Amino acid sequence: MEELSPRAQAKRRQITDAARTLFLGQGFARTSMDAITTEAGVSKQTLYAYFPSKDDLLIAIVAEALQALGGPPGVGAPRTRHELRAALIGFGERLLGAMLREESIAILRLLLGEAVHVPELRNTFLEALPYQLLGRASAVLRAAADNGVVVLDHPEISVRMLVGPLMSYVVFGGLMSNDAPQHPGVETIEWLVDAYLRTLDDGPADAESDGGAP
Repeated sequence: MEELSPRAQAKRRQITDAARTLFLGQGFARTSMDAITTEAGVSKQTLYAYFPSKDDLLIAIVAEALQALGGPPGVGAPRTRHELRAALIGFGERLLGAMLREESIAILRLLLGEAVHVPELRNTFLEALPYQLLGRASAVLRAAADNGVVVLDHPEISVRMLVGPLMSYVVFGGLMSNDAPQHPGVETIEWLVDAYLRTLDDGPADAESDGGAP
């Protein structure tokens, strides 16, 4: 997406805020683009200039909820097992911090509930959440592998062994709970990352530099 001016950013946020309110209040399928223009106080022309479809709007709303995860690491990091551990713990903290909020859980429930009735939304959900999370975690691991820290025989499978347990807290402590989302705590994330790292072989450079410490 090309960089927007401050005014355009404000207008875009005005639209996504209105759509989020309507989607969460009455459901995705039951919200029309006409209703969104009214709620946002914009013209149809303006709405469609920013978001050609409701799917685009929903993707944008989910993307906003994921912004707290940050982007992939720089090309030069991580260079040691300790740096990889810190990067993965940071990823886990950001993931659960972003997902275990009441609004994030409400958006996920909306996506999952509507995807049952609207098949077109299933790919939207996969692209907006699981693939995003797997891609970000994979970027950390691939950067470590490129620097010789670990050996990744099957990175696409391996990354699921980390993201899956983390997301189980979102499912059981958020989506399926009648109470407010419960964060498992940093110590739990550290334990999960350490358990995951034990499944990875040390790269030769890292084994020499720090003895393959977790």
